[in-house]
Amino acid sequence: MKFSKFTAERDNQRAEILFMRIAVGGLVLALLANAGASLSVAGSERTILVPPEVHKTFWVSDQKVSTEYLQEMAYWYAGLALNVTPHVAEYQKNLFLKYAAPSEYGRLQAEFGARAEFIRKNNASTQFSPQSVMADEAAMKVALTGVLLTWVGDKKASEKQAIYVVGFRYLNGRLHVSEFKETSDQDPFGAGNGTGAAPR
Repeated sequence: MKFSKFTAERDNQRAEILFMRIAVGGLVLALLANAGASLSVAGSERTILVPPEVHKTFWVSDQKVSTEYLQEMAYWYAGLALNVTPHVAEYQKNLFLKYAAPSEYGRLQAEFGARAEFIRKNNASTQFSPQSVMADEAAMKVALTGVLLTWVGDKKASEKQAIYVVGFRYLNGRLHVSEFKETSDQDPFGAGNGTGAAPR
């Protein structure tokens, strides 16, 4: 009787040990599979970002951003810089400068400060209506072509076709503005960068 009880207990213990070994082996395989999957996607993750005004979603990786995101953000920055009245000039200047690249902050601050001062002193307003947007993804520049209207007081002072380039730098997971200036048909991206086209 005692021998059969001992044998039954021994068989139960062996079965439990076998079950535990199988369970541990399964967990080890699952961990290895998880580690392999993590290594295979390391460095290729993309983050979905939403622009200030939602038209579509965009992606960024650890080293670059999508062309669509550059276009949308350039469109927004051009609006901050060029759709200006004396009442909002200072606010929009400060909002624009919040996103300036650290190395270009002083220059952009001086340029936008002079523009805001001109707007206030002359009671001027400007409005830019983009007609096309082209991106040079490699250079992280976007050229916007459109019509710039200028009013002084209640009189229209000028209406002209204009091209502006917005340059970007991607630092520490954040897109910064490094350049904003008027260019030309011959060189829409400035500094001889006339390649790359992705019209909006």
